[in-house]
Amino acid sequence: MRIDLTSMDLTSEEKRLIEYAEEAIVKYNKMRHAKGDIDTLYGFVLSDSGAIYDGACYEPNPTICGERHAIATMVLYESNKAKIKSIVVADPVPDLQEHGTPPCGTCRQIIWTQGTSETTVILMQYIQGKDGWTFPKLEKYTISELFPHPYEPKEGLWDNVRLL
Repeated sequence: MRIDLTSMDLTSEEKRLIEYAEEAIVKYNKMRHAKGDIDTLYGFVLSDSGAIYDGACYEPNPTICGERHAIATMVLYESNKAKIKSIVVADPVPDLQEHGTPPCGTCRQIIWTQGTSETTVILMQYIQGKDGWTFPKLEKYTISELFPHPYEPKEGLWDNVRLL
């Protein structure tokens, strides 16, 4: 089962990112299962260069989210100047949920900082069944919708303050 991507308001680049994410999820989960592991949350970043970067959640404490892993990989390969055009957050679910898993607060701040106000965040649910993985639901937001009041330091805010 797969979402009909033509029924959603997606750019061609977002469609490419989603199709890439679906294939990568199957590949990575097969690798994980072969080693006795389970499905996990993945992040897939489309940078402003057009390149796609993958990340997987590291779940022992402290957790490193899949989104942060993918963003760090983008920065590693491109630089801190690279910008996120779109990010897919793919989370395994036991059955179809009303809403997908959004990025945590820290990830929202990092997406805001490394993206633009129009960076899209696509929430993808995936389910493992007897015949493989299905992708029953996608939701699309801008980071501004998910993070309407980001922290942005103001240059010079404390310049005129005298310390006692």
